[in-house]
Amino acid sequence: MQALLARARQDETGMLEAVHRARPEHGLARTGELVWSRLADPGHRKVLTLWVEGYARLLSGGEGPWAGFAERTIADWLELFAAAQPPARRDTPEGLAERTLPLSVLRGALLDLVASRDEPSTTAAVTAHLRTLDAPADGGPAHRDGTGNGTPGRTDRGARTVAAPPAAVYDALVDRASLEAWLPPDGMSGRIERWDPRPGGGFRLVLTYLDPAGSPGKTSGSTDVVDVRFTGLVPPERVVQQAVFESDDPSYAGTMTMTWHLDARDGGSGTEVTVTATGVPPGIDQADHETGIASSLAHLASYVEAAR
Repeated sequence: MQALLARARQDETGMLEAVHRARPEHGLARTGELVWSRLADPGHRKVLTLWVEGYARLLSGGEGPWAGFAERTIADWLELFAAAQPPARRDTPEGLAERTLPLSVLRGALLDLVASRDEPSTTAAVTAHLRTLDAPADGGPAHRDGTGNGTPGRTDRGARTVAAPPAAVYDALVDRASLEAWLPPDGMSGRIERWDPRPGGGFRLVLTYLDPAGSPGKTSGSTDVVDVRFTGLVPPERVVQQAVFESDDPSYAGTMTMTWHLDARDGGSGTEVTVTATGVPPGIDQADHETGIASSLAHLASYVEAAR
């Protein structure tokens, strides 16, 4: 048991280092997003179950290999969140309370995740809380990037009816060649560099502007590169993705969740496809983003309908 706990702590330490490398100076909310995206990964589910068991044993007076387990993990995570706070705030009672709150929320969410296995709903709840961490005390709008461009509670949407059954549309959402063909919006081409179509897996998408005038790319002057993780695959009803843009611009930081809902229409011969995006980085203009979603949906409809 001590060896298992040591391995769990080793994994946790590696996760801490990864979060530090991802520039936690963006603040508590950004750090919380990074921590949650790693903890909610299905590949960590067995370790989380062990963590829950360790806590339960401590609450019932467990000693032996469990002794000190909870205290050490709490100290580790509080240290991580402290590094995300301004130095002047870090060593104050208010600073301690501020970093203890997101840690407590994440730990409670982990209990729900282990019990329900409903990652999309749990992630949505965590995201909603983390957004409040950036809200200023005067009640003004949250500024996710410190420039006043953030929009609290923002959700970007798109919808389109496709003349094909839900199963055909779902297949196009989880097939590599299909995604490369229809996902890039107007004015862009796409290339998938890795592919792992399972819950917890994902892909790396490179979008290239056909006319890069003005250097509009988020990653380079002509490209947007995004790492996408599948967090929910429910055929033929729903695909949930988490997307992180590769960019040095902090206004594009954060984890965006894209949910694709498929509802049968016309007796099952058609599909209403609804796309919702939450946690959208503030550097992405909402009107432009929803135009891009509509463009991708139009390409999806043309692609699937032509294949029938």
